[in-house]
Amino acid sequence: MDKEFAYSYNDYVKYGNGFKDLNPISKLIIALCLGISSCIIHTWQFGVVLIVFSTIIAIYSKVFSKYIKSLLTIAIPLLLLSSIMRQLQYGHMEGNTPIFNLLGWQWYKEPFVAGMDISCYIIGFSSVLLIYFLNTEMRDLMLALENRGVSHVTSYIMLSSMQSIIDMKKSADTILESQKARGIETDGNIIVRMKAFFPTLGPILLSAMSGTEEKAIAMDARAFSHEGGHTYLRVLRPIPVWEYILDALAILVLIGSIVFAVLRAMHRI
Repeated sequence: MDKEFAYSYNDYVKYGNGFKDLNPISKLIIALCLGISSCIIHTWQFGVVLIVFSTIIAIYSKVFSKYIKSLLTIAIPLLLLSSIMRQLQYGHMEGNTPIFNLLGWQWYKEPFVAGMDISCYIIGFSSVLLIYFLNTEMRDLMLALENRGVSHVTSYIMLSSMQSIIDMKKSADTILESQKARGIETDGNIIVRMKAFFPTLGPILLSAMSGTEEKAIAMDARAFSHEGGHTYLRVLRPIPVWEYILDALAILVLIGSIVFAVLRAMHRI
């Protein structure tokens, strides 16, 4: 018997990384405050600061490859679309400053900056949320919410909903791999992929329904419906004082962004 594994359940949940070991609610407060601040300030400079901050955290927490792949999937189409749309909408206005000519299409500074503002604050918001979900297990978040008084039924529904999406994706990947092993074409253009995917919906739904029955039996065996206190295999560490200070700083950034937006609006008026 692996005694180290057995005794690990007597200790707090640890990942060996300073950011990952933060309480899930503390990380959520920081992510939401910074993300909402990006939407309020609405400038490309602040968005870039958030993107750089999130990138540093991604490198530190060793999720950079997943982070950058997901971020680029959002950033590149958004940057192109917003820049082109702004040029089409406001490029004809008088007083715009020319910056470069692209294949006979004159681009101007003011629409370009406006497009960058929209893109960067959305990407900045997305980057901090992406960092949060890449570094936080949903079961830890649900446990933290239960410790704050949320009903165990509510936390289970939320966790089960999120986990069902992951389980269905894994099931779909497994079925597609088995079809590929049988010689069925699953790679290619969108039409080929759709032809390969739609036949998998039946097995996926059947698997999900059988999994629901298994979960119901397991919940009943663990006295899930009992109204008394519950025990947990996972225990989150107590929140230290410095973590509350981090949350307070994030809230101050949010308040500062609101003040900045109000002053900027008053100055424009």
